Amino acid sequence: MQERHDISRMVCPGEHSVTDPTLIGDLHTHTNRSDGILTPQELVVKAEQAGMTALAITDHDNMDAFRMLRAEGYNGPLHLVEGIEISCFEAGREVHLLAYYLDPDNEEIQKYEAFFRDDRERRAREMVDRLKVARVNISFEEVAESAGKAPIGRPHVADVLVRRNIVSSIQAAFDAYLDVGKPGYVSKSPFPVSEAVQMVHRAGGITSVAHPGRHYADPHSFLTLVATGIDGIEVYHPSHWYVTREFYRVLSDQHGLLMTGGSDFHGTRDYDDRNFGSFGVTADHLDRIQTRVVRIRRGS
Repeated sequence: MQERHDISRMVCPGEHSVTDPTLIGDLHTHTNRSDGILTPQELVVKAEQAGMTALAITDHDNMDAFRMLRAEGYNGPLHLVEGIEISCFEAGREVHLLAYYLDPDNEEIQKYEAFFRDDRERRAREMVDRLKVARVNISFEEVAESAGKAPIGRPHVADVLVRRNIVSSIQAAFDAYLDVGKPGYVSKSPFPVSEAVQMVHRAGGITSVAHPGRHYADPHSFLTLVATGIDGIEVYHPSHWYVTREFYRVLSDQHGLLMTGGSDFHGTRDYDDRNFGSFGVTADHLDRIQTRVVRIRRGS
């Protein structure tokens, strides 16, 4: 499950693909600590079996996956990039930021995680109430059970709607009830991109705007984000067609921004396995990211 499903697609000619020997890792993946299906351990094994040398787990608004792997003493061949996908909301627009090389024990990051866990529960309760007004009767307890130990999100509400045979699929749940303007939609609490960027920088990490092609119908409107201090753009993502990808690649070059990439793997969609290993970063991309991290930590 995820906040919004992408259209299934094949790898376009000329883009990074599973046969590209220069790809070393995937910097956008999810586990069952948010809305993925695999445990952190299972995802690590999957990446190892795919021949990756680097992996970032970027669960929504929490870093529990890394705490679990650390507690179990992972010492395998993968270079694990501590990551998180941050939910920003400003001016009626939702923007997701991928943050990398964060310390899960950072106090400010932990406060952020606690705030958004509470805010996600608030939204879920309000969604259930609004659905009842629309004569769709589900309970918050069902939604919480669907989420398990992960922070509650719209996909868990959608999952209940599917299991109750109210809709036929997760996508149908979003289309009929949970998307913007639909009966069950509840907006997130405001959290500007600039505040998220500053938080990540204070914690010694870097940011990359996740799948901008999904949030900016007019790519030129993305330019407003450059002034917020973002470090990079997720250029390589399954939802980006060739023209979109080239626009953001050129934009990255023009503004000195990092380029990141990943499959956005959740394991719940029939195209997830195909995309895993087909979208990611090269050693040069990762070197540039690490260099930027060093600069930020030195205060330059």
